[in-house]
Amino acid sequence: MSFGTLYTHNPTPRSTTLIALAKLHNLDVKIIHAEKKNKEAFEELCRYNPLGQVPTFVGADGFVLSECIPLTLYCNDERSSLRILQWMSFANSDLFPAVGGVFLPRIGQRQIIQQDDGDSLRAMLQRCKYLDEHLKRSRYLVGESITIADFFAASLLMGAFAAFRRSMQERFGALCSWYDGVLEIGWFKKVAGGVPDLGLELEIPEDIKW
Repeated sequence: MSFGTLYTHNPTPRSTTLIALAKLHNLDVKIIHAEKKNKEAFEELCRYNPLGQVPTFVGADGFVLSECIPLTLYCNDERSSLRILQWMSFANSDLFPAVGGVFLPRIGQRQIIQQDDGDSLRAMLQRCKYLDEHLKRSRYLVGESITIADFFAASLLMGAFAAFRRSMQERFGALCSWYDGVLEIGWFKKVAGGVPDLGLELEIPEDIKW
């Protein structure tokens, strides 16, 4: 029986955990890549989300839900604690934009503007340090048991680790160990595994204080 349809882009880290959860729970979810270049799929998405935002989910019963955090919790069917929401919100609103601001220009997807690049680099380093310090004291983001917050945050860090694996390991050992552990979880690895190592150097100018 169909669970519904997920409109997303290929790739987008904000949907990685959703797709992995659907596979884990054996949910029959149709995946539609609705980039603007896929005109028919994009127009279909806009019927449910006029802003064309992804991810957007349309249930078999017509139930429509968008935004990655509520969608992840919905697919996981768990009663979430406030701390899980806290870490998911941090990863989505603070961490992901900072990583994107550093990673995307270096693979040719956005022109580097010096001030913007410096601000993004500083923000990414600060947030990675924050996570690293937390994970020195806690095995996972929420205590000693893995939660959906760990999978969600790890998926939004993929760009940073794909680009700067060696530099991340040197500077943020606890964060790196946590990230590798999360990506080794079988059901998640089937979707999120195989992250490339681009071997880029994370060069930090002297005037970047973090």
